[in-house]
Amino acid sequence: MITSTRALRQSERPRQGPDGRDEQSRDELTDGEQSPTEEDMPAASWLTPPVGTRDVLPPEATERRALSRALLSVYAEHGYALVTTPPFERIDVLERLGTLRASEVLQFVDADTGEVAVFRPDITPQIARLVATRLRDRPPPYRLAYEGHVLRRRLGRARRQRQIAQCGLECIGLPGAQGEAEIIEVAIAALTRVGLAQFRVELALVPLVRTLLEQVPTAQRSEAAEALARKDGRALARATKATDARTRDVLAALIDLHGDLAVLAAARRVLKGHPDLLGELSRLEALAKTLVARDLGERLVVDLGEVRGFGYYTGPSFALLAEGPGEPIGSGGRYDDLLGRFGHPAPGAGFALDLDHLAWALRAAGAAPAPAPEIDCAILAANKRTADARAVASELRSKSIRVADLGSRKLDEGRAWCQAWSVPLLVELTARGIVLHASDGAGAGAVMHDAAELAQHLAPSRRTKNTERPKSGRTKRSR
Repeated sequence: MITSTRALRQSERPRQGPDGRDEQSRDELTDGEQSPTEEDMPAASWLTPPVGTRDVLPPEATERRALSRALLSVYAEHGYALVTTPPFERIDVLERLGTLRASEVLQFVDADTGEVAVFRPDITPQIARLVATRLRDRPPPYRLAYEGHVLRRRLGRARRQRQIAQCGLECIGLPGAQGEAEIIEVAIAALTRVGLAQFRVELALVPLVRTLLEQVPTAQRSEAAEALARKDGRALARATKATDARTRDVLAALIDLHGDLAVLAAARRVLKGHPDLLGELSRLEALAKTLVARDLGERLVVDLGEVRGFGYYTGPSFALLAEGPGEPIGSGGRYDDLLGRFGHPAPGAGFALDLDHLAWALRAAGAAPAPAPEIDCAILAANKRTADARAVASELRSKSIRVADLGSRKLDEGRAWCQAWSVPLLVELTARGIVLHASDGAGAGAVMHDAAELAQHLAPSRRTKNTERPKSGRTKRSR
């Protein structure tokens, strides 16, 4: 059972993205994908994708799209309208985050305008730009959903870019616990809908940590934050030895303030005598109380030593934790200062799910859907009956049946093609009529009277049970 990010963290904590949401800890190529060797493919350096990116092949691409559509469907049910934004953005838009560093993004100069642009490392600032410009005349709240890729450059030892597929939402105009509880409720509904049963919502309070770390001398502040993130008490003590005793004691206590909701009561005792910090804690307590009232309390855990989003969030934040990827499958929180930087002050909160990490968690839980064929059947013509094959294919497509036309070729060649492309059924036009085969060669081919009978057999409503192999009971005579 996942109880906190402490159970998920690896020995080296990954860097945060500029929005404070988690930056992924993938290998250079994921899911067993390997770079071609020089023997396998000459000039492989230019025939492979840029470092840190990858091609997504069938059926994974179809599965990812289905996952994204399922999530967006849940968002829509809660009133979130879909928007799309450009894959690159003017750098001054992203600089309004206040946490963007040039070394973390891929940037270029637009040859037409001379403006500096970047491949977006985050979609939230683009949503803020939309709200502050084209949507500003509409009444709040603004409920907007999105899907797309972001590209982040990882620094340090790896020094690789990272292409991240996200599906998220932003709720702008609902302040306090009301807005925060809404986005968490939608996130829980979305994960449940796609089949993930075991996951936790870890609540954090970055402003509290930020207030304390601001009391640490600047030269040691980053070291103290890293130590706190790693739950390393000795390193934290070294980094804060020049800090006043009261601040040092509270920072040390944060290391152990993680677990179930009882942590909040323990935190209130630790923060006694710090009225400003107790005020911040009250915001997290209000959110937890609201979520419990909505019967979501059983999924909640707390980590008050979390520093993810240190320079970004202005209120409660959260991470979505599940077994598998070793990092959160999504994260989000409150960012009330962002819209004001675009001249349109408004409270905001949102989250983004990492589609690759979510797919990984579903596989780890045994909840990933069985790969569905992208093509229902292929059709080939014996004796050069290609015109008849095209006519049959056209009728099948009119019934929403997905057909690949293989033209005139031998049956064995057709089966080989179907197996390579995971197509379960093969239709053969012969002098005897229309014969439906399982592409793996199992069983005898089923002879159909005509295209109408074939279409009925392959109808989408029956596709699940009929794409494994033709039913022997429908066979008039065997080939």
